[in-house]
Order: sequence, then structure tokens, then C-alpha cells
Amino acid sequence: MGTVRVFLPFVLLSSTITFAQRNDFQPFPPVTNNNIFGSPQQRDPSRDPFGNQNQNPQNQGNNNSNNNNNNNNQFDNARPPNRQDTFSNNNNNNPFSTRRDPFGSYTPRLDITDPSYTFTGNEEKRCPQTWDMFRESCYRFVQSPTRTRLEAQRNCQAYGNDADLVSLNSMEEHSYIVRKLLATDSQHRTWYISTRETSPGSWTNSDGTSMVNIDQAFLQDQPFSSFNVPRTYLAYSFSDRRKLWGLLKVTGQEPNQYICEVPLSKVPYILVDTRDFEYGLEVSDPKKIPRGPYFIREPTSEVFDISRAIPLSYVSLTCVAGGWPAPNYEWFKEEYRNNTLVSIKIDPLKNSKFTLSGGSLIIHEPKQKDDRGSYHCVASNEFGSIISESVSLTFGYIAEFILQRTTEFANQFWGKAIYCDPPQHFPGVHYYWSRDYFPNFLEEDQRVFVSYDGNLYISSVDMSDSGTFSCNVQSVVSDSGRNGPLFSLRVIPHGNHQQLKFPNNFPKVFPESPKAGDSIRLECVAFGYPVPAYNWTRMGLGLPRNAILSNYNRVITIRNVTVEDQGEYSCRATNSRLFIESTVTLSIQAAPHFNIPIGDRHMDKGSDLTWMCEAFGIPGVSYQWYRNGRPLARETLPPPDVGRYIIQDNILTIRELDEERDAGMYQCRANNSLAARYSSGQLRVLLLRPSFKKRPVDPEILGAEGGNVTIRCDPEAAPRPRFTWRKDGNMIGVGGRRRILPSGALLINPVAREDQGIYTCIAQNTLGMAESSGRLTILRGPALIEFLPERIQSSVGSQLSLRCRADADEALDIAYIWKHNGLRINETLDRFHIDSRFGLLDVYNLSLADKGEYECEVMTWVGNLRSLARVEIRGPPGPPGGVEALDLTATDATVRWTDGAMHGADAYSYSIEGRTQWDKTWTVLVENATAFDAERAIGGGRLGPETNRKEIKIKGALSPWCAYEFRVMSANVYGFGPPSAPSPQYNTHPDRPHKAPDNVRGGGGKTNSLTITWDPLPPQEQNGPGVYYRIYWRRNGTNEEFQSVPLKQWGNIGAYVVSVPSQYYYTLYEVMVQPFNDIGKGPVSNISTAFTAEDMPQATPTLVTPMPYNSTAINVTWTPVEETRERIRGKLLGYRIRYWQKKDNNLYDTDAINYLSRFPERPWALILGLQPNTYYYVQVMAYNSAGPGPASEPIFERTLKKAPQKPPTAVNVRALDLSTVVVTWRYVAPSIEEETLSGYKVRIWEADQDIATANDTYVLIQSRKLEATLDNLKTGKTYVLRVLAYSAGGDGKMSSPATEFVLGDTETLRSGTPRFDSVSLMMMITLCMALLFPM
Repeated sequence: MGTVRVFLPFVLLSSTITFAQRNDFQPFPPVTNNNIFGSPQQRDPSRDPFGNQNQNPQNQGNNNSNNNNNNNNQFDNARPPNRQDTFSNNNNNNPFSTRRDPFGSYTPRLDITDPSYTFTGNEEKRCPQTWDMFRESCYRFVQSPTRTRLEAQRNCQAYGNDADLVSLNSMEEHSYIVRKLLATDSQHRTWYISTRETSPGSWTNSDGTSMVNIDQAFLQDQPFSSFNVPRTYLAYSFSDRRKLWGLLKVTGQEPNQYICEVPLSKVPYILVDTRDFEYGLEVSDPKKIPRGPYFIREPTSEVFDISRAIPLSYVSLTCVAGGWPAPNYEWFKEEYRNNTLVSIKIDPLKNSKFTLSGGSLIIHEPKQKDDRGSYHCVASNEFGSIISESVSLTFGYIAEFILQRTTEFANQFWGKAIYCDPPQHFPGVHYYWSRDYFPNFLEEDQRVFVSYDGNLYISSVDMSDSGTFSCNVQSVVSDSGRNGPLFSLRVIPHGNHQQLKFPNNFPKVFPESPKAGDSIRLECVAFGYPVPAYNWTRMGLGLPRNAILSNYNRVITIRNVTVEDQGEYSCRATNSRLFIESTVTLSIQAAPHFNIPIGDRHMDKGSDLTWMCEAFGIPGVSYQWYRNGRPLARETLPPPDVGRYIIQDNILTIRELDEERDAGMYQCRANNSLAARYSSGQLRVLLLRPSFKKRPVDPEILGAEGGNVTIRCDPEAAPRPRFTWRKDGNMIGVGGRRRILPSGALLINPVAREDQGIYTCIAQNTLGMAESSGRLTILRGPALIEFLPERIQSSVGSQLSLRCRADADEALDIAYIWKHNGLRINETLDRFHIDSRFGLLDVYNLSLADKGEYECEVMTWVGNLRSLARVEIRGPPGPPGGVEALDLTATDATVRWTDGAMHGADAYSYSIEGRTQWDKTWTVLVENATAFDAERAIGGGRLGPETNRKEIKIKGALSPWCAYEFRVMSANVYGFGPPSAPSPQYNTHPDRPHKAPDNVRGGGGKTNSLTITWDPLPPQEQNGPGVYYRIYWRRNGTNEEFQSVPLKQWGNIGAYVVSVPSQYYYTLYEVMVQPFNDIGKGPVSNISTAFTAEDMPQATPTLVTPMPYNSTAINVTWTPVEETRERIRGKLLGYRIRYWQKKDNNLYDTDAINYLSRFPERPWALILGLQPNTYYYVQVMAYNSAGPGPASEPIFERTLKKAPQKPPTAVNVRALDLSTVVVTWRYVAPSIEEETLSGYKVRIWEADQDIATANDTYVLIQSRKLEATLDNLKTGKTYVLRVLAYSAGGDGKMSSPATEFVLGDTETLRSGTPRFDSVSLMMMITLCMALLFPM
């Protein structure tokens, strides 16, 4: 194998080019007769070294137009504004947009493969696509594939035109490279340059120049160089310790990325090929443009869930391709036979379980043994075939849980991990935990967490966690699931609590091997009491912007993860006692991603083609080329093609293109251990006579006198034609002001009046000639007569008015376009008013964002003019920068910063705000203060003022043992500006507690104890580590010394229980609490009082008397107990009534019901819900918070018989006058099970009110009446009336249905709704009689 250095101005290479050794073959010979791979004998001496040929023989030797006949010249300095990016499916994208690749780097989406030429007329040289320009050179940062230093140099030299590894010549060039690496390489890889050590300390570039005065670019942490491992080459590398890019000495043997450079002077004027599928064809229907197949939708892998057992089941694999004629589809299954992967065509005619429908393969009743494996489809039409990505068909299942599970045990205040122990399954499953029964799903909280791996973690077990649990799973690809067995969790009381610790190697990453594009989870959980809080950071970087914190900050979710997101993530778990921290490394792999797809090519017959693709992947990728769905390999090529096809990695070269042998569909396959991806393109081999039918010369061209004009000439032709021009029928001599550009266009610069006329472009190739004409009209171009002022000063809130005016030929229309800092001003915004006819711009309510450069652009058909004005806006100062703190103590600090932009007035006043890790709210620390110039400190002394730095000393405003962030705001005569960015965190020194606990109190608890409670110091008031308390207590009203106990082992608690002698039940004590930490003791709280625990009462209620209340209730009365300390032994809360049915003369019943009367001052209670005519025993006892006292002797009483069970019937209402009615009803006879009737109730209420407002009229049974008179009723009101019987047993049932009546004119008073019942009719007759016969 051999390598050669070649000149290649037309193809981008990204890997080492290795050619088969042939003595009679030059891989990139000069261009002759459109054959860029012509033999040396064919070379035309009139051509330049880049293969360019003069288009006009008469001007050879003095006018080299640098016209390149090859269709693949890469170094194009004329990028068309609307160039289409042809991806494998020929979708249209802007190739100049930047986007992130899966590796997190910003790279241009581009296509170097599309053919046909266009030229903008701009002669300024530019770098080719995928190359970046800096000063007088073009640079390419080659990311894939990696190469050794020697191989990288050969790859760079393969671009030709003196391309090589970059030569580093200045600090400016070094700064440019560093900025580029910062923007594109978040992975901090190593990049080769050309510099090597020629003698100790002497570094020489490949162009022969010495690298001098660049010592600052070297990294300080250089590796050791030995005789066996000499490090004589340089590469750019990133120092993790110093957090910067710099030069690193390397051996050159490691495969790395590399940077290529080509001098801009060596880059020819490049033409961009814009041929498409309509080139050379007459197309009447744009939907039927002849072209080969391209995939619209690739197939996707499928998982068939065999656990669902659905009858008549099937699975479908689908691919969709475009193209015309419409493609046909074939499907293949991939199998290994004799250790070789072969593709077996699926024929539905031979196997009825398969069905082909369009691009879909349907597999009926799939079987795991027969159908599991990889598949791909092939789309074909008359132009060729393409192969899809391979997809897999797998079979999902979930086995059964083990049906029995032992009891789990956990200690109180300790952490517990409970494993799901799921059944075997494929693919993954979702986990759900339920408690007591399914589907009573367990809710996660700050203690309870269900991990992605299915395990249940409880940070600190509580007694309430005792119960039964089960783990349940559901498939991620279907609704199939399994319910695990219920098992018990028993919580055992424990005297100590667990210190913080991470269980089971947390923090963790899920999935374990994440790929670019996945959604990943970083999980963190810790055991310990108190329950911890969590905080995530990424070492050296902030969290990714798309990182989502959830589940009490235990989980970071990153959707569509990129390589840029990888790094070392740290989880910190903190509670009030201590914190722990652990890290997990996130490493991202990536399936191949085509950064440079091959695209479609439309080439001249007989020309040579170099096709390249480039893909990135982690791990690295390998390449394979396909033609019409079949692999291209030297071994499988026909003998005539062996010398014509050269394949090296990602580069395919085809010499002497032939339509019959070479036209077709080609694919580049990039493969790594994760996946294989294809980039597809069609090769058309063209042979066309020149034609201007689609692209004639513009019939009317306008030019500005004194300007320049380009007349385009762009016919369809293959091979590329030679161009000549005529003016008014006379041949144009190219030279001076007139020049034929490489694209065939005619450039006239400058334009004069005599250039006006008819121009004809003549295109000629070996197949014929064609010509097209257009008229050039010369007009007087625009001229500015009113310019913008060069500099304008204004202030925030004011108005800005600008005007520019231009004059031009009367035949020209003038338009004014206004721009601000290069961007066109949005005329729809309310703050802007633009008059495009007269060049007026008004900007209202100016802000600092309005400063900058304003441009008035005068636009006409023949030329544009510009006038610029720089506007300065005065306003409040900009945000200060570089905020830092130093000389920190427990409560003091010095804050230092650099002033921001002054915006026209110096800052004279400052405010400083701070916030801690405990409270994210900004608090004012210093307000309206004067700053002083900062002093530079060296050692222990001061060395004068530090340049441009200000400082303010903060006295006594900080809290000890806090991590502070500071920000500074400055003010000038225009007011306060925005705050600075927060400073890094600075820790104040610890100190003893400054504050006693609040809300010291106590009471309650068990007998013979005193419970003392207080509010624990919050973190911001602890002032140091190791906070704990000492409690003090003594009996109230005595001169005893305070007893005390330190609670150091309990930490930051808020309650403690001490024992007291049994005789001091419910005794008032004085209590105090004092905080401590590792630094010292804090102040003692004020004396508070608290009662000791109560004892159970010793008094018994007397004279307990139950009396029947009705058929379902008994009223119990008693004599209250004496409320003394000795009798009640606490605070009387009320009385407890115990009652039960009298059965078989049993005096006591274990099923007795307790009723609590919470009114100690009320010596009676009503027991409800009893059975009628039933005897009940009743006991009464006093109770306090310690429990009930002794019970009274049981006394029984009987409830009354039932209330009347039948309602009155035949209820009738008749009117006596305008406000009185008489109600009658029939007698209700009580049964033997009912109490004797006491009488009747007539219940009446207004219809628009609730029955609760009803009034009852009683009719006693002794009156022997079955009627009642109701008076004082309102005329026109609608009433509802019901009658019921009552007895000592209670109220009976009411009459039904309810009787409704109205006193007065029904039709008038009830809005036209007639109601002619007996009452309303009688009332109407009564009213009529009163009117006719007045008294």
C-alpha cells in the first residue's frame, strides 16, 4: 500500500486516503477534457496546476479566468443564498444553519455533493463549506475519523492547494483556535497541529516558519518526555485542572482529531454545482420528476408481546420510499449461515404467513423460533435500488412472580431497601408498588422512593410503614403486566437512628449504557434520620439546560441526551446533622450520525467522481459502500471496473463515468457497535447539448452607471460548455472592464453609458451550441443627499429621530430599509415608527438596548447605498462583574467587584445583596454605600490600589457558617442599574449560636414525665456544625436549682422527655432551653412553664339517672365530680358515657359503646341511635388526657315505644278569609308497638323556603279535633303544608304528598300558570262577592 500527496481543490476528505499501488496510475491527475482523472499524457500545458482552463484562447497568457471544468470544485467563494441541502431523502434544508450533532457540538449541516454552477459575481475569495476563515487562511477541524499525527498530515495534504496541518504563527491565531474549540468540542479531545520540535526548545511549523513568542499557549502540566517515548509534536488539549485549552507535547502515535489549514491565496474561485433532477429533462408534472428511490420512512424495530395471546395476531414492519416511477419493495431476513451473514428474500407466494402490502411486511401468527431476527427492505425502480437500515423483530414476555415471599423487617428511623424481585421479562418493564391491595398504588414522598430498577427505598422507616406491600410490573411495549405477591413489612422500634449513608451504590445512571438521543435518569437516595434533602451538581460545569429535577431533587431527567451532557455528576444529601456526597460518571455512546451525507450527483459523462461521506459515532465508525443495494468491494467488481472504482474508508472514486455501467443508486454505510446508518444518493451520468430553454439570459438587465453588473449565463449542458459573449452582434474582447467569470457570467466593472445594448451568451460543447440574449439598460444610480450624523447621544426614556434621503434616476423606485446592529428593525413594534418613502425613523422610549449602529439602506434595482450612525444611550450603569468576597469572618466580609458599563455617568452609590444556601431570597446587606478602590494584597501587606476594582466592607450583617452568594448593584444620576451575576459561594466562619430557640413549651406525655418542646434552630441560625441543646427544669414557685441534661447525642431535635416523681403529676414546672454547637454555647431561652403529664382521674360521677327521651334516645344526667388537682389529677376534658343493651341479666358487656361528652360544665348527655322499647345499661366516668377515671355503677332504663308509623290522610285545606285557612285530616290509629298518640302537628312553610323554616301548629289528642286553623297567612304567597301525628316516642310520618296552596288570584299572582284547586277557586269567589256586594 502507498500514499501520495495530491492537489485536490474540489473534494473534502476526512480520513487517510490509501490507494492500491499502481505504477501507471495517479490518483488525482490534472484535468483534461472534463476528465479530472485524465492520464498525465493528456495534460494540457495551458491549464494551471488546479485544473483550470482559460475560456478565451485569444486571452491566454494575460487573462486567466480560473474556470474549472470539474463539477466538484469544493473551494467555492460564492455561496448561493438559497442553496438546497440534499440529504439522502432530498429534503430541503439550509446548509448554512448550525445545529447540534448528537455529540453536543455545533457543526454545519452541509452537503458538498450537489452539482451545476452558479456565481454571485462577487470576486472575493471565500473558504469552502465545512472550512472556516480566519485572516488569510481556511481551517477545517476534522473530528472523525481519528488518525495518528502522520496520517492526519497526509489527510490534510490530500486536499491539495498547499493544505497541511495548521501552522501556528501568532497568539491571535492561537486565540482563534481556542475560541473554535470552546464552541465545538465539549468533550475536550486532542487536536494535532503541524508544529514539531526540531531542537530542544525550538518549534517549527510544517510551512518552515518558527513558532515564536507563543510560550503562553503551552499548558503548564506537560507530561514527562523520555528517550523511549519522545514527545516532539504539539497538539491542542484541555487542562481539567486549569480549565483552559493549550498546547500539549505528544508522541504523535495516538489517533486524535486534527486541524487542517490552507492559505486563502491558494484557494481558487470556486463554483457551486446546483444541478437537480430536472436538469436536462422536460418535466410537466412536478410530482413526477424521474428519480431513483429515497426513503421517506425507515422501518423501525418491533417487539411482539407473546404474553397477550391475542387470536389472529400479526406484526407489521413498514418502510416508505419516494421516487418516480413509484418504487417497488422487497423484504429480506438476515441470517448467519456458515458464520456468514446472508440476506434471504421473503416470498409471500412460497410462505403464506407473510404478506407484502406496499412497503409493509406483515407476519401472521409470528413464532419466536421462526421469525425472530433482523430484517431490511429494498426499494427499487428503474434507476436503481437502495437498502434500508436493519431492524429487529423480537418477542416480549413477562413470566410469573414467585407466589410466596417472606416477611421483611425494618428498624424504626433506619433506611430500608425492598427489592421487587421481578419475574423474567423482555424487554423492560415499568414498576408499580401497591400497599394493602391492588391498585392502591404507593405514593412517593420525601421518605419513599421507587427507583428505575424497581426497588423500593425508604430513607427513614416510620412505624406507620408497617403493613403489606406488593411489587407490580407492566411491559414497556404493551399493557401486559403481572401482580406480585403481597408480603408484610414489620417495623421494629429502635433506640438509635441511622446516620446518613448511600445504599446500593447510589447515585446511579439509568439506563446503564446510555446512548445519544435517549432519555436518561440520574437517581440519588440516602438512608438516615432526619430525612435528607438532595442537591445535584456537575463537576466543572453547570447542569445541562434540559436537565429536569424532580422527585424532591432525587432524580435528574435529561431527555434527548447528547455527548455534551456527559461528565461527573455529584449528589449531596443533607440533613440537620451532617451531609454526605458521592459522584457518578455519565458516559454517552452514540450511533453513527452523518455530518456529511453523500447526496445526489449529476455528473458529465466521461468525468471522474470522488464521493465522500462522513459520520460521527462513539465508538468510532467503519464504512461500507453499496451500489443498487449490493456491497461494493474490489473482489466483487467486474474486471473492467477494478481500476475505475477506488474505495478507501469513506471515499469512493469512480473514473471515466459511463451511463450504462455507473448510473444508479449508491449508499454509504456507517457502522459501529450500536447501529448501522445509511446515506443514500443517486448518480446520474449526463450528456446534453447546451440549452437555454429553462435558464435563458435575463431579457432585461438594469445597471447603475459607475457601478458593476453581472449578466448571468447558465444553460443546461453536459459536458460543461465554453462561453463567449457578443454585444450588439460583435464579439466582446475580454479584458479591462469586461470579464467572463468561471461560471460563464459576464462581469462589467465599472459600468459606463456605452455599455448599454443587447448582449448574447454563446455556449458550446462537443454536442452543439446554443445562445441567449438580453438587453442591458444603464441608469443613473442612487446618491445620498442627506446623510445620517456619525454620532448621536441620547438618554434612557427619550426619543430618537433619524433621517436619510437619496436621489436617483426617475425610472427607479427608491426604498429605505432601517437596520439596528445589522438586523432589520421590526416596523410592527409600537416603539418604532418608520416612513419608508422619505427615510424617516423614530424610536420612542429609548432603552440601553437601543444603543449601537443604525443603518439607513437605500435600495433600488441598480444598486444600494448605506449611511451609518452610531447612537450612544446614557442611562443607569450596567451590571458589575467579577464579584468576589474576601477576608470573611463569622459576620463580616469584604466584597470586591469591577464596575460595569457606566452608560455616560459614573457610578457613585452601591448596594450589596446576599443569599445563602438556606434561603434563595436576596437580602439587602449594604444599601446606598460608597465604594473604595480595592487594594492589591501580596503576602501579608498591601501594594496600592488594584486597577478598576472597587470594594465595600460588610460589618455584622452576615450569618455565621453560611455559604453566601453576593451581587452588587450600582447607581449613577440615572438611577440603579441591574444587579451583577451572583458571585461564587463563600463560606463564613462558624460561631456559637446567637439566638435561643423559640416557642419553648411542654406538657402532655405519659404519667411521671415532663415533656419539653421547642422550635429547633433552622440551619441559618445554627451558626456552626454539631448543634445540640441543653434543657433546664424545676418546679414552679420553688427556689430549687434548675435540673439540666445535655442532649448532644440527639443533635438538632425539638422535644425531650424527663422523668419526675410520681407525686408531681399535673404540676407546673419552669423550663428553659439553651443551644450549643461545636464552637460554643448560645443564650438561654426565657423561662417558660409547662405542666407535667396528667394521671387518670380518681373521682366518680354520682346520682347517674337515665331517662327515656324518645323511642331512639335516652337522656342521662349526673352530679359533676369535684374539680380539684387531687381528684381530677389533670384538666377535666369531659365525661365518658358507656352504654349497652341489657341481655340475659348480664351486668357488663365487652361490646359496650363509649360516647364522649366534651363539655365538662354540662352534667347531662343525650344518647342517640338506640332501639325502640329496649333496656340499656348506662355508666358515666370523668376523663382527662391521661384517660378515664372509675366508672359509676351501671343503671338501666328502657327507651319508649315507636313513634306513629302511619301518616295522616285525607288532608284538606279550605279558606276562611284572605289570611286564614282550616286544615282537616283523618284519625291515625296507633298499633301495639307504638306509644299512645299525644296529638298532631300541622307543619307549614313558604314554598320558596326550606322545610327547616316551617312552623308547627299543635293539636292535642285530648281536644278530640281533627282540624286546625292557620292564620296570619300572606295573600299571593304559595305555601306547602304537611300533617303528622306525634307521641312520646317521637314524631310520626308526615302526610304525603305535600299540600300546596295560594291565597289569592292564582293566574295573576303565579305568572299565568293556572291552578284551580279548591282553595284558590274559593278565594276567587270570595273576592268577587266582596266587590259586587260591599258592606
